Amino acid sequence: MQKKVLGGVLLNQLKRQEMIFDLLKVNGEVSSTELAAELSVSTMTINRDLKEISTWGNVQLVHGGAVYRGEQVVENPISIKEEVSVQEKRQIGKFCRNLVKPGSTVFIETGTTALAVAREVFNIEGCRFYTNSLLVLNSLSQYEGIDLHAVPGKYRELSKGFLGLETADFIRQFNFDIAFLGAEGISAEDGITLLNEEDAFTKKAVMDQSKKTILVADHKKFDLSYFYKIGNAEDFDLIVTDLEPQQQTFKELESLTTILSTKQGETNHDHQLK
Repeated sequence: MQKKVLGGVLLNQLKRQEMIFDLLKVNGEVSSTELAAELSVSTMTINRDLKEISTWGNVQLVHGGAVYRGEQVVENPISIKEEVSVQEKRQIGKFCRNLVKPGSTVFIETGTTALAVAREVFNIEGCRFYTNSLLVLNSLSQYEGIDLHAVPGKYRELSKGFLGLETADFIRQFNFDIAFLGAEGISAEDGITLLNEEDAFTKKAVMDQSKKTILVADHKKFDLSYFYKIGNAEDFDLIVTDLEPQQQTFKELESLTTILSTKQGETNHDHQLK
C-alpha cells in the first residue's frame, strides 16, 4: 500500500515537472511563487522541481524561477512585455526622475522600462527629449509644450521602435546629457546583452553619444545572457532596478559599477549623478 502511494506521488511529481517544462518552452520563463500558488504546493517544492528540470537541458535557474534557454527562444513583443512587472517598472521610472537635471538633453531608448522612465521625466523643466521608441513618442506627444524629437530609422515591430544604421548615423550628430536604456540580459560575467543585432547596434551608438548612461531593468532581466553584447556593467554610470540588494547578482554588479534598487528605501530617491 505504501509503495502504491509512493508511486502515485512520484507520478504526480513527474507530471508536474513536465507541465512546468512545457510552460517554460511556451512562455520563456516561470516564477516559483506563481507556480506554487497555481499548483497548490510550496515554493520549496517548486524550487526542487526546477532544479530537477534544469538537468534536462535548455533550462537555466534564476532568482525566483527559471528561464528556457533552448534554440527556439524568441524575443517577446512589447505588447507582452508591457504586462510584466508593471508596478516595478513604474517605481524604477519614479526613481529615475531624480537623476535628470532641468535643462538636460535626454535620450530615451526602446523598451517598456525606458517607457516607464519617460512617463515620469517628461515635464522636467527645460529638458529636450530624443527617442527612437514609438511608444515613448506616442506617450510624450500628448503633453503640450514638450521639446520632443523623433529619431528615424528602420521600424522594428518587436521593439516598437526605429533601429539600425540610419538610426545610429542620426544619433551620432548629437551629444546627450543622459540616456536611459534597457536590456534583455544582465550578468556580471557576460555583460549587458540583447537578442537582436540591430537593437544592440543602436544602443551602442546611444551610449557613445551620451555623457551619462543609465541602465534600467526589472529583476527578471538579471542572470540572463544573450548573443549580442552592448557592453559590460562598468560601461554604465548607473543601473537602476528593483532587484533585491541582498541577492548575489546585485553584489557582484555592485563591485563593477553603481547599482541602486528601489527596494533599498526612500533614502536612495535623493541620489543624484555626479
